[in-house]
Amino acid sequence: MKKRHLLSACLTALLSLPLSGAQAGMYDDTIRHSILPGWQEADGAVIAAFDVQLAPGWKTYWRAPGEGGIPPMFDWSASDNLAHVDYLWPAPHVFDREGLRSIGYKEGMLLPMRLTPKDPSKPITLRGQADIGVCQDICMPVTLPLDAALPLQGKRNPQIAAAMAAIPFSAKEAGVRDVKCDVRPDERGLTLTAAVKMPFAGGHEDAVIEVATPQVWVDVPHSQRQGDTLYVQTTLSTAGGGAVFVNRSEVTITVIGSKYTVEIDGCK
Repeated sequence: MKKRHLLSACLTALLSLPLSGAQAGMYDDTIRHSILPGWQEADGAVIAAFDVQLAPGWKTYWRAPGEGGIPPMFDWSASDNLAHVDYLWPAPHVFDREGLRSIGYKEGMLLPMRLTPKDPSKPITLRGQADIGVCQDICMPVTLPLDAALPLQGKRNPQIAAAMAAIPFSAKEAGVRDVKCDVRPDERGLTLTAAVKMPFAGGHEDAVIEVATPQVWVDVPHSQRQGDTLYVQTTLSTAGGGAVFVNRSEVTITVIGSKYTVEIDGCK
């Protein structure tokens, strides 16, 4: 993925564990996982989904997990006839525990994937692993092995279709009228302030900012609405305290409200 996630305090505490994480078989009472087969689209792409079901009280994380989460990572290098994978992330929830904000899914996640085959006339075999974080009272990384042969002419799966319907609105769909980003140097790096003219998303409008530069860390944004404009501010920095550069066109702003979630790509 091109987007950079904030490394969480929880992840930092877990760095002493093996990078591959605990094997899924150690937590059979907590985690069930599989690949759900889907269908082939007119352009040859294949729709499938990564399905994780967790025991009551457990949660897992979105692509940008916040302070208290672990970002999912996938390795499909052992797959057959697979050129590229696009992840279609459903709108996540925001969790606040003991002052740490994390972003993810309650009791599981069904993540649709759009798979581009090397040869559209041949089936895809997905083979690899997913490294995800799961949490209840504590957080832990878990490695989930994956192996699934996908039929070339699969049927439309209603579970996958429902998850695809739950992805965030685009800026156009949500009625976003304008997005401007002001970037100024500060003592830690850069302060980025986004002014987003958009309809009220409901409740407390939480925001997530992602940038394309892997070396840049993004602090938890603060959001505040003034009339028809939502202001979102964060600090961008690097681990070594070096210079920070950001391309405004590659900034992604996700606003999570109680009525809807919107994902905005790029700002002026």
